[in-house]
Amino acid sequence: MMTTGKEARADQKTTVERLLHDEQVLVHINPGFSGVAIPPHLQENKTVTLRLSRYFKGELTTDDERITAELLFGSSYVTCVIPWGSIWGASSLQGDEYIWRESAPEEILHLLRDHADHERGRPERRSNAPAASRPQPTHLRRVK
Repeated sequence: MMTTGKEARADQKTTVERLLHDEQVLVHINPGFSGVAIPPHLQENKTVTLRLSRYFKGELTTDDERITAELLFGSSYVTCVIPWGSIWGASSLQGDEYIWRESAPEEILHLLRDHADHERGRPERRSNAPAASRPQPTHLRRVK
């Protein structure tokens, strides 16, 4: 099912806010999206992963349009603005991962397609666990 931009933003907001009830969440953003404000040294990247938590010292707020978070980079706090539409993925510390393809940069979509093609070519793995409970392979990796 294809979602509209407004529906995708609502899903991103609901999902990320739910994940923020845990200790931390990693949000994967498209830094080229209009309205993104992050440190200059990160702006040229194809994608950026930011660690967010309501337990950090810097302020973190959400509204219908964006996340605003004071995040520590080195020894200085920087106010980051993350529009919901710029978030293409989110990861929890428990391993839950979410991807919104409509927000992903083309390079990420290419990696997702390559990963899916690669997985289709692999022989089926055997497991006694029900299919729904088996860990699913992912291209995302946790960056600390």
